[in-house]
Amino acid sequence: MSDMENVLNGKKIAILVANGFEESHMTSLHKNLVTTGAEVKIVSPEKGVVNSWHGNGWGHFFPANAHLSTSMSHHYDAVVIPGGSRHVARLSANPQTARFMRGFMEDNKPVALLDDAPKILAAAELLEDRSVSVIEDAQEAVTEGGATVVDTMLHVDDMLVSAKEEIGPMIEKFADCIVKYEPEAWEAA
Repeated sequence: MSDMENVLNGKKIAILVANGFEESHMTSLHKNLVTTGAEVKIVSPEKGVVNSWHGNGWGHFFPANAHLSTSMSHHYDAVVIPGGSRHVARLSANPQTARFMRGFMEDNKPVALLDDAPKILAAAELLEDRSVSVIEDAQEAVTEGGATVVDTMLHVDDMLVSAKEEIGPMIEKFADCIVKYEPEAWEAA
């Protein structure tokens, strides 16, 4: 990732998590994003701290920098959502998640989804006519949400980046999308 160092200086990236997110995903995502120079904030519906899932049980607690109910997509340049069935189910059931993510999708801002995270956008009806890479357990929910499942480890559909376990390469593609994103073009449309 040395070629990625400081490429996202000045950019604000949200990592959206609820209790039960996959700890290794979030820690790798956070580390890789910090290397790019981005300002990384953990956004969560949980207040204060959010609890990860690690292996076969609960993992570490992490401080949440922003509460989902008061967070808006225009506060951030991009969002990334790690995998983890417990947190995916919690976020999918929370109407604030749909509101938050709708802003990113409608403005075509960069969004990165790992493993089963595309289920969150499917539940919010935000994947119609999109294509994503998703783990097998989540494929049915994603196709029911109107998306096409692509059988690759990493997939880019415009500003939507999805991956299965490919955190380093996903961050590189995600960073490319963030650098290429031109909000002025969307504001003028």
